[in-house]
Amino acid sequence: MSSSVNLKKYRILVVDDEKAIRLMLLDFLEEKYTVRTADNGDEAWELLKKDHFDLVISDINMPGISGPKLLSEIRKKYPDTRVALITAYNVDDYVRVAKENSITNIIPKTVPFNFTELDALVYGLLNGDVFGLGKYLDDDMTVLDSTWIKSSFEARDARERVVDVLENKFGTSGDMKLIFDEIVTNAIYHAPTLNDGTEKYQEFSDVTLEPQEYIYVECGYDNEKYAVSITDYQGKLTKETVLYKIDRQITGEGLLDDSGRGIHMSRLFADRMIINIEPGKRTEVILLNYFSHKYRGYKPLYINEL
Repeated sequence: MSSSVNLKKYRILVVDDEKAIRLMLLDFLEEKYTVRTADNGDEAWELLKKDHFDLVISDINMPGISGPKLLSEIRKKYPDTRVALITAYNVDDYVRVAKENSITNIIPKTVPFNFTELDALVYGLLNGDVFGLGKYLDDDMTVLDSTWIKSSFEARDARERVVDVLENKFGTSGDMKLIFDEIVTNAIYHAPTLNDGTEKYQEFSDVTLEPQEYIYVECGYDNEKYAVSITDYQGKLTKETVLYKIDRQITGEGLLDDSGRGIHMSRLFADRMIINIEPGKRTEVILLNYFSHKYRGYKPLYINEL
């Protein structure tokens, strides 16, 4: 991912009680951005009173004010400041806290740390430029295939096409067939609605989509991962809905729910799932799988709503 934008104009505050983490993030981020650090929430709040920050990245568990509490207060007093949490613990344990505080991005402290992923997340949060595979694959990315889905029949054909392309290129497609089905089913049967808000199509029925309901699929790769993006042009999904559904599936409260399993399963089986939402215009789900196991483990939470 490259950019000609002057990124030094953006100010980032990193809050973490671990000095090694603060310095690691500072060293990486200050190559592009203007960065300050704080080792606790109280110090961060004092800095926020004195200076404007475009983005605050905070650890979750710190002495004194917690990361979620800090970011919640920032959202109230400085609504234009973007926020993200970072943790070494299981992100799933904090999804409910994120939901309660309207926090949609939680970064895992993987070992080794995934700087490429952090770079894409920070750039997107600051610029709102989040759509497209090119934001999440390296500059040397190769597009393997792209297609428009115009009917439920074409959805099945597109699934087999994507799986075949991945298997022919890499010898495996992981669980992409299952994940693809879940996301595309949501896009076909849950995104299009009637004027009264009810779903337009009966689930699993044969459907021919209207032109404005077409779904765009693209897959590509770089030197460490492959990715599939699925975009509908309804933009009906909201960050609140995503957080609610993920939380209910994680806790087991939503085992009998009619919806929500698709998002949860996709996040579970893909190494990374990124959801980008432009309300009323489009929703993009990006699924990433790494060739190596080095970044696997706790799954992040990446939801961007413009």
